[in-house]
Amino acid sequence: MKKIPFFLVLGLIFSCQEAKTTEKKQVTKITTSIPVKANAQIDLNVEGMVCQMACGGSMRKELKNAGGVERVEVNFVEGEKTQLVQVSYDSLLISSNKIASILNTINDKQFTAKVVSKKSI
Repeated sequence: MKKIPFFLVLGLIFSCQEAKTTEKKQVTKITTSIPVKANAQIDLNVEGMVCQMACGGSMRKELKNAGGVERVEVNFVEGEKTQLVQVSYDSLLISSNKIASILNTINDKQFTAKVVSKKSI
């Protein structure tokens, strides 16, 4: 009986295995931006803000992504417990209660937002 060289057996084993390929799928999120014409504005007192750039930026991002919000202005005053946030929005697309609710859920519920005033513009 002839002995088959060990490297030949290994070569046959590895060459007969089915080649597995890993395929990465790239998902592209396509968003269409619908222009918003604000017809209302709310002022909110927001607690829990530590800075204007990061906190204000996360608020702007979340509210704009919700749709119906045209502008978010954050008036951050260092050392104040509550900060004034003004939101201009289309009341046919989003409600003032929804805006406050969104703010209250950002950053693992970091903020507490209360509507101070509403007006039509």
